[in-house]
Amino acid sequence: MCARLKVLFIFFLWLCLFAGVIQPQETESWYLISETELSSIEELLEKSEKDRQSWELQARGLKKEAENLNGQLATGRRQFRALEESFNEYESDALNRIASKNGEIADLKQEKAEKELAAEKWKGKATKWIIIAIALIVSWFLFIAFKVCRFFRLIP
Repeated sequence: MCARLKVLFIFFLWLCLFAGVIQPQETESWYLISETELSSIEELLEKSEKDRQSWELQARGLKKEAENLNGQLATGRRQFRALEESFNEYESDALNRIASKNGEIADLKQEKAEKELAAEKWKGKATKWIIIAIALIVSWFLFIAFKVCRFFRLIP
């Protein structure tokens, strides 16, 4: 019985190993189609090919347009950077001029204050000299009046 089992087991192994070889290679099902169905499939294929070509043409056009727009964008960015640098230089120059003018204004205010102080000083001196001059004139006038009065013997 053991020999039969061995033979049966070997036969079973042989069957399992070669069962895969016996299977048909094509697992697709075959269908019959009519001439009109075949022509409609071909028309659909041609139409899809034309659509694909049209889409490729549109894609190339869009790529060219995108390249053009990217070029314009790059140009715009360069112009923006140049304008920004120019504006920054102008702003810096304007700030420097404003600072310079503010310095000049401060200097002029200082000069004006110094001149006003000097004028005030001279005004004080002039007032003193006028008072002294008036005092001298009055004293001379009194002296002359006293002498005239003594000359005419108006004062004993």
